[in-house]
Amino acid sequence: MFNDIKERLEGCIYTIFTPFNDDHSIDYSSLERYLHHIYRTGGRKFYAMAYNSRYSQLTHKEIMELNAFCIREVKKLNKNNIVIVGDPIHCSTAETIEFTRHAKEEGADLISLLVREKYFSDEQILEHYAEVGRVTEMGILVHEMPFLSGADGTQIHWPKSLFQSLPKIPQIVALKEDAKDFEMTCVALELEPKIRIVIAGRKSVFMDYKPYGAKAYLNGISMIDARIGEAFWKAYKSNDKTSLDFILKNIEGPFFDECAAKYGWHRTNKALLQAAGLMHRRDRMPMPHLNEDEFLEIDAVYKKTISAVEEFFAK
Repeated sequence: MFNDIKERLEGCIYTIFTPFNDDHSIDYSSLERYLHHIYRTGGRKFYAMAYNSRYSQLTHKEIMELNAFCIREVKKLNKNNIVIVGDPIHCSTAETIEFTRHAKEEGADLISLLVREKYFSDEQILEHYAEVGRVTEMGILVHEMPFLSGADGTQIHWPKSLFQSLPKIPQIVALKEDAKDFEMTCVALELEPKIRIVIAGRKSVFMDYKPYGAKAYLNGISMIDARIGEAFWKAYKSNDKTSLDFILKNIEGPFFDECAAKYGWHRTNKALLQAAGLMHRRDRMPMPHLNEDEFLEIDAVYKKTISAVEEFFAK
C-alpha cells in the first residue's frame, strides 16, 4: 500500500512557509510566488507542517484553507508533484480525521499527523494513527517529536517499542524524524524500507546517517533555491566529496552557524526568505520576528550565501 509515493519520497522535501500581510492576514500572493520559485528551481516535493508553516499562529479554519491552497497550487504546477499537509498541532482524533478527509478530497498525497497530547502509552498513540488510517484510508506521514510525559510532564523521546509498532498500521507511509537526537534517529531508520524516514536538521548532520540508510531529508538552506537541495542530493548519492564539502561549508554553513545558532531556526528562516525577496519575515504574536538590526545580519549572510550559490552553479 502506498509504495509508489514512498519510493518517490526521496531526497530533499521542501517546507511550505506561511507569510503574512501587514494586517497579519495570510499573504497568499507571496505564498504562491514562493511555491512557484521552489518548483522553478527544481523542487517537486512540498510539505506544509505544524511549525514551519506556522499552524500554531492560525485558526483551524485558516489551516484548512491554507492546506487547500497549497494542494491546489502545487498540483497546478505539476500534477505529479508530491504535496503533504498537516492537521492542527492540538486537536482531537475526530478533528484530525476531518482534516485528513479534507486533504484527501483536495488531492494531497499524504497527511502529516503530529500528536501533542501528553503521552500515557504506546497504545494511546497507535490507536490515534490507526483510527485515522482506518476511517480515511489516507497515506500518513507521522510527525515524530518528543512527547510530554502524562505521568510527570517531563519531555521524553518516543519509546523504541512505539517506533517498532508503526508498521502494523498499513496507512503509515513515512515518518518525519524531529527529535534531532542521533540515537533516536538511528532507531527510526531501522523502519526503512517499510516506512520512509524524513530527517529534519542541517545537511551536515544528515550526512552522519548515510551509513544507516538515510534517504530523505527536510530542506534547510535550499529554501532560497531548490537547486541547492537537488545538487546536494545528487552529490550525496554519487559520493561527490568536492561538491558536498562546498555546499556544506560555503552554502549551508554561514546560515546555520551565524544566523540559526544565534537567533533560532524559526525566526531566521523567514528572515532569510525576506532577504531573498520571497516573503516578509513578520509573524503573528506571540511568535516574535527579528528586528531591523537583526534582520540586517541575516541579509548580510544571505548576500554571502547567494554569492557562493552562484559560484557553485557557474562551475
